[in-house]
Amino acid sequence: LREDPDKLVHSGRSVEALVPVYDEPHVLHRSVERLVASTYEDLTVTIVCEPNDQPSIDRAADLAADHEVVRYILNDRPGSKAGALNDAIERSDADVIAMFDADQQPHPELIAHGMAALKTDDIARIRSLPRPTGLLESMVYYEYLLLFFLPQKLARQLLGVRIVGTRSVLVERSVFEEVGLFSEDHLTEDMDFTHRCHQAGCSIRELCRYPAFEEPVHTFRDWWGQRVRWMTGHLSVGHSHARNWRKLFDVTFLSSILMFVGTFVGGVLLSMTLPKLALAAVTSPAVVAAGLGGIFIIVLTTRVVDNHVAGTRGFDFGWVLIPATLTLFGLVVVRVIVGYAVGRETRWYQAEKHT
Repeated sequence: LREDPDKLVHSGRSVEALVPVYDEPHVLHRSVERLVASTYEDLTVTIVCEPNDQPSIDRAADLAADHEVVRYILNDRPGSKAGALNDAIERSDADVIAMFDADQQPHPELIAHGMAALKTDDIARIRSLPRPTGLLESMVYYEYLLLFFLPQKLARQLLGVRIVGTRSVLVERSVFEEVGLFSEDHLTEDMDFTHRCHQAGCSIRELCRYPAFEEPVHTFRDWWGQRVRWMTGHLSVGHSHARNWRKLFDVTFLSSILMFVGTFVGGVLLSMTLPKLALAAVTSPAVVAAGLGGIFIIVLTTRVVDNHVAGTRGFDFGWVLIPATLTLFGLVVVRVIVGYAVGRETRWYQAEKHT
C-alpha cells in the first residue's frame, strides 16, 4: 500500500523480455500478447524455443509474424529453463533483461513500474499471482499467501533476503556481469540466483502493484509433483551453499543458510498441522479457534488488499482448506528430505496448462 502507483517510466533504456517455452504452444500467447500491450515503448519480446519442440516453434513464428516487437530464437543450450535464459541473455544487447513464463499475464504497466524502480535498484521483482478460478486453484492462492508471499516478507525483515526469481522480474545487465548467469545444474535456478545476488549485495526491489497473473495447477497430482520439484531444488541449492561453510561468519552467507534451514524445519513442523489441531481442540478448543481465526484474518485481509490493488475478486473458499494445505505441504517437505537423503532423483515436473 506504500507503493506509488503513478511511479512509472514509459521509455528510455532498452528492455528485452525473455519468454522461454517448452511444450506449451497453447498458452504462449498469454504472456506474449500481454507484453506486446505493455505501455513501455522501448521493449522487445523474445520467445526462446527448444529445438525439439516444433509446435512451440510454429506458434512462436506466428506470434512474431503478427507483432513487430516479437521475435523468436532457438535455444543453443537446450535441456533447462536456465540454459534457455542464459543463451538469450548472452545474445542480447539490451540494457535491462525482463523474464516471464509462457502462461503469465503481465499487467500492461508492469514493465513501466519496474523500470521506475530500476532508477535506484539493480533488480525489480513484481508479484506473480496464481489466478483463483476454482476450489483447488483458490487453495493454491491462499497457499501462496501463507507459504510464499508472507514468509518472503518475513525473510526480508529478519534476514534481509529478497527473492529474485526468473519470472516477472527485471534485471540490470550489470547484475549478470557481476553475479554470473543462471546455474544449469539446479532444478530451481531462481533460488540459487537469488542467494548469489543477496551475497553479492545487489539491491532488489519487491513490487506488489501491477502484478502478473499465472495459471495455477488444476489437479492434485500436478500440485504434488510441482511442489516436490520446487522443494527438492530448494534443498539442493541449500546443500550446495552449505558446502561453503568457511564463509559462515559472512553475514549475507549466514542469512542465506538460515533461510534454507528455517524453510525445512518449518516444513517438517507443518506436516503435523492437522493432528496437532485435532489433539489441541480436545483440550483447548478456544486456543485452536483463536489461532485459526488469526490465520484466517491475516489471509482474508491480504485478499482484501489484493482485490483492491491486484484485481482479484471475491474470497472463494480455498481459505477454509488452509489447515489441510499446510499439512500437505509439510508432507511434501518430509518426502523431499527423505528422498534427498536416500539419493532419490527428482526431475523437472511440468504441470498441465489449460487453453
